[in-house]
Amino acid sequence: MHDRFDGLARLLRAALACALLVSVAGFARGEDEPALRNWGRWGADDERGAANYLTPERIVAAARLIETGKTFSLAIPLDEKGPVYPGRLNPHRTMVISGADYAAGFESDFKFADDYIYMPLQGSTQWDALSHAWYGETLYNGVPESAIRGAPVAGGATRLGIENVKDSLVGRGVLIDVLAYKGGTLPSGYVITRADLEGALAKQGTEVHPGDIVLVRTGYVSGYYKLEDPAAKFEYLRGPQAGIGREVVPWIHEKQIAAMAADNLGLEAVPIAAESVHGAMLKDLGVYMGEIWWLDDLAADCAADGRYAFFLAAQPLHIPGAVGSPLNPVAIK
Repeated sequence: MHDRFDGLARLLRAALACALLVSVAGFARGEDEPALRNWGRWGADDERGAANYLTPERIVAAARLIETGKTFSLAIPLDEKGPVYPGRLNPHRTMVISGADYAAGFESDFKFADDYIYMPLQGSTQWDALSHAWYGETLYNGVPESAIRGAPVAGGATRLGIENVKDSLVGRGVLIDVLAYKGGTLPSGYVITRADLEGALAKQGTEVHPGDIVLVRTGYVSGYYKLEDPAAKFEYLRGPQAGIGREVVPWIHEKQIAAMAADNLGLEAVPIAAESVHGAMLKDLGVYMGEIWWLDDLAADCAADGRYAFFLAAQPLHIPGAVGSPLNPVAIK
């Protein structure tokens, strides 16, 4: 049985590696910028990274943003129809017992339904753990890459797993509606710059505070759901997509952002540039990256009331050793 799982795992790893199209040389560029690192900032053994910016005082202050009690789910449906990064499988849910079984003659005084789900942990609205991506031989805070193990039973992240923030990534959320700022459309593959983010914030009248969870709207995910033809969806997922560029990383560092998410597949623009954002954010800064979020409903409400800051509950699932986690983030205004 383990041989079957090992074979499947190797196949999936190969497919995903081909799909990522990341330059090893580009990842290594971060080695030349030690100033853009949070290593040791919260201690030599820290595994939470920029989640440490989310102090109790900042969470309490964020709770004061709740005025109307309006809530917005920022997750896409967790089903087989949603967008996933090429090389990953769509979630698959199956019933193991249902009303049809009883109707067909299965007898029991107590009746129930039960279902299972099989999916990549990064196959829907999700967070990347600090153990998800790196360059060189070390991860955030100097953790060796050997700490991420591949055995089928005891495998996973022995350090920097997503469980380190099971009670975090909750606080002040800020939406930066780059799509609206740029007139409602972004060219395929558009690289969002620092000037774009600052321009959108100025237009919105919004400021980013230390410890914020920043959400960047590109329109990519909603564009996927507007397509009906399966072939068109297939090509859409493999084509260019708008996202942040490498020059945004120093701004993220300056603003002391705890996490950043977007409504696209990888937060950063695709094709991925030689200087990748993933290595800089996860390894160097310890900043969490969120992908495949649904931001349209929240954006419409923010535009209507002019309030682009809100309380955000975006804690991951408690999955020990996982390098990512699906979630249903909720914004409360």
